[in-house]
Amino acid sequence: MENLALKSLCIIPALFIVDYMVMLMAGCVSSLFGFTSSFIGIAKVVMLVSIVVFIIALIPDIKALVKKHKVS
Repeated sequence: MENLALKSLCIIPALFIVDYMVMLMAGCVSSLFGFTSSFIGIAKVVMLVSIVVFIIALIPDIKALVKKHKVS
């Protein structure tokens, strides 16, 4: 359980920073090329990818936790 909490405390802020940077770069590039200022679609895709990466990073710890509780 400690590994799961520690990973969550480290991964979530890192993902938010990466999300912010990706959306910032997408906004700058779209502004440079004169595209519309609607970033809702970009934000949804970036956040969805972040959630999937977070879940994939935690799967081994979740499996270990489930296996530990099945044995007990």
